[in-house]
Amino acid sequence: MTDTCFRMKGTTLTSIVLEVIGFEPDKFESQLADKVASAPQFFTRSSLILHLATGLSATEFELLVALCRKFNLQPMAVRGETEGLKNTINDLGLADVSQSKFTESTLKSPSSSETEEAVAAQKTPVSKPPSAAQLKPAKVVSRPVRSGQQVYAEGSDLVITAAVSEGAEVLADGNIHIYGTLRGRALAGVKGNAQARVFCQSLDAELVSIAGQFIMHDKVKAACWKQPAQIYLEEDTLRIEPIA
Repeated sequence: MTDTCFRMKGTTLTSIVLEVIGFEPDKFESQLADKVASAPQFFTRSSLILHLATGLSATEFELLVALCRKFNLQPMAVRGETEGLKNTINDLGLADVSQSKFTESTLKSPSSSETEEAVAAQKTPVSKPPSAAQLKPAKVVSRPVRSGQQVYAEGSDLVITAAVSEGAEVLADGNIHIYGTLRGRALAGVKGNAQARVFCQSLDAELVSIAGQFIMHDKVKAACWKQPAQIYLEEDTLRIEPIA
């Protein structure tokens, strides 16, 4: 029996970046409430990285974090204009990742405006979008993906021969194939590959995203609900089509 109590591993985490362009508490709270209400299944309990594009005082930063938590967002890190905030960031249990490298893709919904696009950007691993020729052999998962689990196929397609439960998340740089029911979140082309697609035997997803653009459960229910389907991007719009 080993005496080792833990292992430390690298991981890929999908997160949301909230870019703070200007901070007026009442206005910020109102706009954040509208944004979360537009897609509560996506934003609720989502991890958050705060990008301070403007300097804030310690009091303003504490209020910013409190407002995010009020709407069930979970700030975990901060970057940008963090000068003078080190102690406050530590006291709030966050990490300063200003020196880390990120690639961002704009998080869009079918009705997104320029203001909404400035509020949130989907986090994806650093690198250029891989072409089909650059993708590695597909990652195959033959077990169900349970609630709370995340499976990521880096540099390849993802093939799942079982179901994806509600609350689970599957990601791939390429396509995602699910030979079962998709109830959780599926994010294809996470490094910006707009040619990626999502295929599933039964579509009941919380969210489907391709290259940063997404659709929520309500739109899924209006098209191909609990049917074999494919989702793809066409001129910056996500399309859902049945599979015969």
